[in-house]
Amino acid sequence: MSTTTDALNSAKDHIVDAAHAEAEDARARTVDSIETAGRAAQAAGDTFQPDTLQAAALDQIGAQINSVAAQLRSKPVDEMVDDFAVFARKNPLLFLGGAALVGFAAARFLKSGKASGHVSDDDDDPWSGHLSHVEARK
Repeated sequence: MSTTTDALNSAKDHIVDAAHAEAEDARARTVDSIETAGRAAQAAGDTFQPDTLQAAALDQIGAQINSVAAQLRSKPVDEMVDDFAVFARKNPLLFLGGAALVGFAAARFLKSGKASGHVSDDDDDPWSGHLSHVEARK
């Protein structure tokens, strides 16, 4: 019985370690993406005249994004999960609203990526031929 328990504990430890390593890799990739977004925002600000509102806003957005990335890079996954759990307990309505917003955004993203295999959708749309008639007159 002891060898079975030892084998199960060893397998569990291996799975936990693998999951933790994968979570750390995902965190690192996410932070890299966030830093890229911050650099892109700051680079976009550089395309405007130096003392304009747009340049200042994009520079500030880029700085904030880079600040978030630095905070995420310095925290291990376990600590981030704990912080997230504490936030969810302290602000349940904000947490649920944010989860709903992320869910709607994900559904919209997935729906937009789905290719329509047929063109019969135009048969049910009363406005489907409207613009083609206007362009034909020109």
